Amino acid sequence: MSTLNFQPRVPVFDANIGVGHRHNRAAPFENANELLDEMGRHGVDRAVIYHVQGEMISAIRGNEALLQWENEAFCLQWVAGPGADSLRQLQEFHADGKVKSVRLHNTEESRCAFVDWLYGTLLEWLSGEGIPLWVSLADSPPVEIVETLRGFPDLRVVLVGAHYTHSAIVGPMLQMLPKTYLELSRFENVGGVESLVREMGAERLLYGSFYPRYAMGPMLFYLHHLKIEPGDLAAICAGNLDGLLGEGP
Repeated sequence: MSTLNFQPRVPVFDANIGVGHRHNRAAPFENANELLDEMGRHGVDRAVIYHVQGEMISAIRGNEALLQWENEAFCLQWVAGPGADSLRQLQEFHADGKVKSVRLHNTEESRCAFVDWLYGTLLEWLSGEGIPLWVSLADSPPVEIVETLRGFPDLRVVLVGAHYTHSAIVGPMLQMLPKTYLELSRFENVGGVESLVREMGAERLLYGSFYPRYAMGPMLFYLHHLKIEPGDLAAICAGNLDGLLGEGP
């Protein structure tokens, strides 16, 4: 029986991994070492990680739990909710030099529309500090995302979890929001990534797995079999994220 033996040809920095147990879903790993084993199995060198309890239960408590996951292979990402207490926690972490990126909580499950009169203070602070924001297309309505972020043109944003059903809107969203990047964990439509590379270059595309919501390996394998230049593959798999987080050479 043959086996599939795949290893990436370029360094890999995963832009989207959730850690910890959710209230309705147990994680397939218990600690940092187990996650590192899974990353090693796929050839993933580093990862941006956030605590999944921050998505729907409590951004504050999720961020407190994330502190237990500090590791040189991880870039900790803090979840933001709409309240003043959430922003105050982020500002305190930022004063300690801990904040390289922030993630919006699950607005649909939390029944908090993504509008500027709820999140404007947060978005203004992130923009002023140069901190990029991750926003899930799987968990926030695209119309709200575009309409709200248009009011903060200097804010760098990563759209995560774009499904192939978002194919018709992803390109226009990136054109409407010129400082926005696209994480590719579910962007599986045939020829979709190549089309984006041709139309706007590879500089705004990021490899991410959205693990453990989705498997870690398929998108990474897929990217390595696209008809794109080696330099574009390296940029998508790590270089663009390094630059976004200020970790590049």
